[in-house]
Amino acid sequence: MRKNVFLILGLLVCVTACHKKTKDTPKDSIEYQGQYYKVVKPVQYDSNGDGVIDGNDNEIGMLGSNMSVDKNPDGSSLYSGSDNGEDPEGNQTKQGVAVGEKLCYHDLEKYCSKNGGLYAFETSVNTSQTSLSQNYSDDDVNNNNIADYIEDIRSAENVEKVAFINASKYAAEIAKKIEKAAKKQIGTNYLYNSIKDAIVQSLNEVLYESNERINITNVETIIDARVSTAIINATDEAGVIGYISSETLVSICSEYSALIAKNTADDIATATTKAIIAQYEKHMENGSIQNVQGICPNGYHIPSDFEWMIFESAIGMSDADLAKGGETETTRGADANVVKKMVDDYGFSFGGYASINGTYAQYGEAGVYWSSTTGHDDKGDFVWVRQIDTSYTGVVRFKMYEKSGLSVRCFKDNK
Repeated sequence: MRKNVFLILGLLVCVTACHKKTKDTPKDSIEYQGQYYKVVKPVQYDSNGDGVIDGNDNEIGMLGSNMSVDKNPDGSSLYSGSDNGEDPEGNQTKQGVAVGEKLCYHDLEKYCSKNGGLYAFETSVNTSQTSLSQNYSDDDVNNNNIADYIEDIRSAENVEKVAFINASKYAAEIAKKIEKAAKKQIGTNYLYNSIKDAIVQSLNEVLYESNERINITNVETIIDARVSTAIINATDEAGVIGYISSETLVSICSEYSALIAKNTADDIATATTKAIIAQYEKHMENGSIQNVQGICPNGYHIPSDFEWMIFESAIGMSDADLAKGGETETTRGADANVVKKMVDDYGFSFGGYASINGTYAQYGEAGVYWSSTTGHDDKGDFVWVRQIDTSYTGVVRFKMYEKSGLSVRCFKDNK
């Protein structure tokens, strides 16, 4: 009898302890609104721009799963705009994913449990897009409607430096090939000046296409065409064109204009990445970054487009790919397997999305994620987003104009 009493007491202790253990927050996770979110290991990036990642550099962290919440951090209802069926911008909410709802793919909670909810942008950031765009922008501190890092890249000193490096690198080779084929001297300096002028002219055009982002693809395309023309014109003006076959000259132009264009575009991309990180670090240091918490738990926020790029860079995306944007740029980071790292190491998933017409699409095929960076162009108001897709080898970075329902990933607040 006494033995049975001890056995029963032991079972009660075990049941109590086991029950308590199941309610403990799992290791490397946080509890938020009754759910557990994994905290993945932060990744360092070259924050001081010395080309080496070590203990002197900062890190960027995030939660390892998508948000799936039904209320805001303070317990209030999800932001739903005004009470008259319109959001604060005057748009009928029925013309897209309704603001103020958490959507589960095909309205089944099992999809939210696995891949998180799908939210309209205003819901994810817990405010209207208009009011958010009026907040401080870490892109444009001096409020002249030009991203600060673009002003650095556009500077005459930087443009001249990039042009000098890439013109001088190949001018002698080109002159040598033309002279060998034509058996007539053209002069390295003459070619150098023609190529440099073509690069400067190209950069002074393409770097002014947008005040918010640099189109690296256009940099390469325009320089390729302009340098090729410059070489042909220089050959003509030097009186050499009649001594070389058009086929040979075109071949030389095509070979070297492509090389010069690629190298120049890479230089601009690298300068852009360094300028973006330097600008971000400067704002962190002076405390001028205003994180957008949105529906994220305390200590976390919706990442800006800058932070997405810093994260992508930290896990291996090249400078040349980083600043690229547009729905056709589907290979960003492909050479470094960035998508695989996002899925395997950081819990990204292909949870589909809710489209503007109220339907769901691409479950198991695509995952689309909001940033907190908004803007306006000739197409209207937009938000920068990221998409991973089983049909693409890279991370797509593009402007979302529609009121779609996308996933939310939370980054850790800056220290």
